[in-house]
Order: sequence, then structure tokens, then C-alpha cells
Amino acid sequence: MADLPYLSGGEQTTINSTITELFPALAFNSGVHPKTADELEKFIKEVDFSSNGASKSFVNSSNIESAKEYIEKMARIRPVMRKTKLENAVGILNWIYEYNHQREIEKVVWGYREKPSGVPNNHAGDIFIIFKNKNVHPKILGISLKAGTSKSKEPKLNSYVGTTMRKPAWKKKYPRAIENLKEELWKEVYSKIPNLPKSVNKNNYLVLSANRQTPNKELQAKILDLFKSDNLFFEALYVRMNKICREMLIDMINGDVNATKSWIEDEFRLEKKDVEVPMMLVKAIGNKAQSSATDPLREFLPAVQSVNAYLKLGSVQEWFIDLKGSNNKTMTLTMTIRSDSEYRETKQKGKLGAFTMLKLLYRG
Repeated sequence: MADLPYLSGGEQTTINSTITELFPALAFNSGVHPKTADELEKFIKEVDFSSNGASKSFVNSSNIESAKEYIEKMARIRPVMRKTKLENAVGILNWIYEYNHQREIEKVVWGYREKPSGVPNNHAGDIFIIFKNKNVHPKILGISLKAGTSKSKEPKLNSYVGTTMRKPAWKKKYPRAIENLKEELWKEVYSKIPNLPKSVNKNNYLVLSANRQTPNKELQAKILDLFKSDNLFFEALYVRMNKICREMLIDMINGDVNATKSWIEDEFRLEKKDVEVPMMLVKAIGNKAQSSATDPLREFLPAVQSVNAYLKLGSVQEWFIDLKGSNNKTMTLTMTIRSDSEYRETKQKGKLGAFTMLKLLYRG
């Protein structure tokens, strides 16, 4: 049987995150300290999930099953990237052991889907450090993990347009936001696809459920035909699609300053301190990791009185949010909406194949 292709897009991101988030937790809880990427990979391939140490890394048994599936898929990450992520995981593990010298850690829990007991469900931490001494605050520390180079700026929000429009911060003010986006994308983008059968219409071209979207198969076939026959028009429609997504989010942001502040507070992975479960940002660079400096956005956000979001002139994917406080002080957030991957015949999920789920990033 031929080797399976390397992963890309969202699947690749999930496996990469598993390496940097779960692997250090498994190693620490098991009482081992691999020093290299190869040593960590060997440990992970041999780990016994039923052991007392490894099992402490999970909130429930379903997350254990997900972990096993993702570890099997690790071989489908390109070798250079896989080694880089394993090195990052070693760096994060080193950081955990160093932090353990400051305050003794009982266990490290993977915040994959569900969160440990005592942690809010919307907490942005990737892993959670549970301390042994419960008489000292905090009892639990959330860690948001990033990986990159010493000069790189990783996104502090890594989500999707449709996912964002469903968030509680927006639901009360804009209960039909995702439906409105679906209608606008049909009118301005997908209805323009050549040779669409009349059976495809604004109601059935895309079926939305609570957390999913299911494209019409006839429409998907015509999108592929367009990609093959007229790539210029395909790209022009993607540019229009991206602009619609940016404009609709901009309108939402500008329409309610309190909802905007709530969204930023909940979703932008701000370093939180004066809360029950504070959060710290930790960045891995190679096989080393360090906690970040104080996030200026966290300090500025409570003073924000008005917001102004707007497109970046001449850009297909960038836009800005100006946060304005007292005394005319302004902080500008750099935002991006883009395709998660290139569009291609084997996996039609990039660009026009993304529908309501283009990638949404806050870059700093």
C-alpha cells in the first residue's frame, strides 16, 4: 500500500499542537525527562496510557482516544516540521521542570477540549499546571503555548470566521451573524460560479449546523471546474469572499464596544493574572522555552472606551482594530483573515472551499 500523503491545513495544525501541548505533559507526569527530539519521540511511541503517570495528563477517556489517534498520525507530518515541533516540546518540558523547582507541580493536564475541574470552559490555556500545595493561590495555572523563532510573532488568536460569529460575545447582539454571512457569500460569490445547476440555491448551497458546515456536492464540483478552467476568476472570487468576511466582522466589532471587549478578553489569549485560574504565555524557540513579558493589550483593555475596525488599503487579507482609551490613547491590533491552505483537487477546503470558515488571526 502506498504511503499516505503528508497532512496539511487544519489536520496538520492539530497534530503539531498535540506534539507541543500533550507530549510535555505526558513526559512530566510519567517522571521522565527526554533531552532530545528523538528521545521524546521514542518515549511517546512506547508510552502506556493506562499508567498512573500518563493517565494524569487527561481530563477524560475520550481525550485519551484522541491522543492515540493523533500520535498515529504524527508520521504524516513532514520530517523537518515534525522534528522542529518535537524540539519545541522538549523546550516546553524543560520549562515545566524549571518551574517545578519554583513551586512543586502535582500534574500537567492537556486542555484539548474539556478543561480540568475548576477551570472555566472558555479558558484559553493549552495545558494546565495543577500545583501540589492547594493552600496557596493559584491552585491551577493555565499555559498558552506558542512556538517559533526569536524574532517571529505568532498569532495570539487562531480561530475561524464562522467559529467567531458563533461566540457568546456576539450571539446576543448579532444572533443571525453566521446566517447573514452565508446569504451574502451566496449573493456575491457562490452564485457567480459558472454552470451551476438550478437545483443549487441560497438555501441549500451550504448547510449550517451548530458547529459544522456541509457544502453542496454539486457546487463543490463546479468550484473545482472553475479552479481548473479559469484560475483568474477563481482568485477574483476568493478576494471578494475574503473582503465580505472582513467587512462583516468589522461591522460587528464597530457596532458594540462591550461585545468587542468581551470577545477580546475571552478569545485573544491574554495573559491573565488577577483571576482564579491565571494564564501565562510560554514561547518555545528550538529546544528552549520562556515565559513572555506582560501583554500590553491585557493592561490597556479595561480602559478602552471605543473601537474602530477597518480594512488595510490594498491588502487582500489584513485589517486593523483601533482600541481607543481616555486621553486619545490608541492601540492598534493587526488582524488577518485568510485561507487555511491552498485549494487543490485532493482537498477542496482552501480559499473558495472554506465557505464561512476562513482563518481568523490576531497577530499582535
